[in-house]
Amino acid sequence: MSNPMSARESCLNSLVNFEKNKKYSNIELNETINKNNFNNLDRAFFTRLFYGVIEKKLTLDFFIDCLTEKKNKDPRVINILRMGLYQIIYMDKVPDSAACNESVELAKNLKNKQAAGYINAVLRNFLRKRKELELKLDNLNDLEIKYSCSSDIIKVWEDSYGPETAVKILEASKDTGGFTVTVNSLKITRDEFLDKLKDNGTDAEKTEISPNGVIINSDIPVKNIYGFDGGLFFVQDEASQICALETGAKPGNLVIDCCAAPGGKSFYMAQMMKNSGRIICFDLHKNKLNLINISAKRLGIDIIETYEHNASVKFDMIDLTQKADAVLCDVPCSGLGVIGKKPEIKYKTFDEISKLPEVQFKILSACSDYVKPGGTLVYSTCTLNKKENEEVTEKFLNENKNFECVNMKTFFPFERKIDGFFVVKMKRIGV
Repeated sequence: MSNPMSARESCLNSLVNFEKNKKYSNIELNETINKNNFNNLDRAFFTRLFYGVIEKKLTLDFFIDCLTEKKNKDPRVINILRMGLYQIIYMDKVPDSAACNESVELAKNLKNKQAAGYINAVLRNFLRKRKELELKLDNLNDLEIKYSCSSDIIKVWEDSYGPETAVKILEASKDTGGFTVTVNSLKITRDEFLDKLKDNGTDAEKTEISPNGVIINSDIPVKNIYGFDGGLFFVQDEASQICALETGAKPGNLVIDCCAAPGGKSFYMAQMMKNSGRIICFDLHKNKLNLINISAKRLGIDIIETYEHNASVKFDMIDLTQKADAVLCDVPCSGLGVIGKKPEIKYKTFDEISKLPEVQFKILSACSDYVKPGGTLVYSTCTLNKKENEEVTEKFLNENKNFECVNMKTFFPFERKIDGFFVVKMKRIGV
C-alpha cells in the first residue's frame, strides 16, 4: 500500500469542510479528488475513509464517548479520532499501529499542542478495550447508534415497511461497493461493451432487469473506464434505468422529463427512441441543464431540448397541453434509497423531509396536464418513504379520475445491487 499521508490530510480537511459548509458529500469528494494528484491507491483510500467516517459517524462517536470523559469539541480533533477509529475497525489493510501513528502526526499540525497526546491516548485505549467495546455495541438495543442513522429516518422506515424491513434497509446501506452504468445502445451493444471491459481488466456484470445496464465492480475512476470519451456509456443506477423503461418511449414520440438533471433518464429514453423524436427536459438550475447538453453531445444524442423551468407550475413557452406520449416525473425527494452513495442522508430529520410530499404532488399534478389521451405518466422517487411514494400517488389518482394505475413497485437495496426506489406507471384514460 502506498503511503496515504496526503490522502489522510485531504480527508481531514474535506470532513471539516463538509460539516462546516453543509455540502453534499459527493460534491466535496469530487472537488478534493479533482484538485489533488492522487494515484489510484491514494484516491481509493481517501474515498473509502471520507465516506466511511460520514457513514459511521454516530457509531464512531459512541466509541469516543466510551473512551473519554470529556469530549474534545475541536472539529479537527474529533475528525482525526473518527478517522483513526474507522481505519482500525473497518479498514483491514491498514495496520493498527499505522492508524494510530498517522493520526498522531496529523494532530501535531494543529494549534492545540495537547491534541497529539489526547488522540494517542484515546486510540491506544480503544485498542486495549476493543473487544469489550465492540461487545457493548453489539448488545445495544439502539439502532440509531448501531447503524449510525437518525432515529427519525429509522422511524420512517419502520412506519412504512415494518421493523424487520427497516433493519434490512440499514444492513444494505453498509454494502456500497461498485456502481452501475448504462451502455449507449446507439453506439455499442451491452455484450460488446462487456467484452471490451473484460479485455481491459475491468470486473463487470450485467444488471438483472435493465437490458442495457452494467455493474462495475472494479474500483476505477469513471473517466478511466473504456469508452467514456467515445460516449459508449453513462453512469446510471439500474433503478433510474427501470424508471425510464416504464415510460415505454418509442421512436418519434414526444417525451417530457420534468426534473431532468443530471439527464440519465432522458439519455436512456433517447436510446429507446433510437434518437428519433423529441425529448423536452425541465430543470430549475441552468448550470445543470448545461451538463445535460454536454453529456448528450458526448453520447451522440441530438433530440433533447433543455429549458430552465420550475416543474410545479405549468410551462408556458410552448403549448404542451395533452401533447406528450410520455411524461416522467422523477421528483425531488428525501433520497432515503441512496444512503449508500450519500451517507449524510442518514442523519436527516422529520422537519427536513416533512414538506416534500406537498412539493411532489404539485409537480405531479402540473406535469400530468402534458400527457395526451392514452399516454403514459410515470412518477418516481429514489426514496423509501410511503408518505412520498404511495400516499402522493393515491392522492393524485383520487383527485384525477382521468388517470389509472398500470403498475406500482418499490425496489429495496437488499433485494439486489440497486438503489432503493419507487416507481408507478399511470395512463391517461380520459381528457
